[in-house]
Amino acid sequence: MKLMSLFLPCLIGITLCITGCNSSLTPSDLPKLFPCKITVIQDGKPLDDALVIVHHDLGFAIGGKTDSKGVAVITADGRWPGIPEGEFIITVSKITAPPDLPLPGPSSSVRERREMMDRIANETTETVDLKYSDAKKSELRLKVGKKAVNETFDVGAAVAVSMAELSPGVRPM
Repeated sequence: MKLMSLFLPCLIGITLCITGCNSSLTPSDLPKLFPCKITVIQDGKPLDDALVIVHHDLGFAIGGKTDSKGVAVITADGRWPGIPEGEFIITVSKITAPPDLPLPGPSSSVRERREMMDRIANETTETVDLKYSDAKKSELRLKVGKKAVNETFDVGAAVAVSMAELSPGVRPM
């Protein structure tokens, strides 16, 4: 269960930040937004395909996904470009998995499901140091005033922490 408590929020965060909440939020419901681009560097190079989350208590998702140049265009609710004024904790996460990683299907036996879940836990890895990918530990801060923001964060050397390592002793099924 602990594995899912770590993995599930990551998947939900990715979905919310990239696709939005499908809420009925309109620009008039949002605070004034200022253009924001965050560049993420890892091992001295741009970090592509990473999730950047802006942590706040405003009731909607703010974040973005980095492109091949390591740049994330930050959006509110997954569709409105920009970020409100304030001070925020930033997290960066990049979860990788082998492209052939199977997912359990409805016809999978209990044994097959367990084997697949064990493989997912062992082969799915977080590549950003937890001091940047965990909101309680992140040292990344962003202060937004009444103007556009272009900030660069260096998340240090790449790591490879498996989901199984994040939840030692816990079997997913």
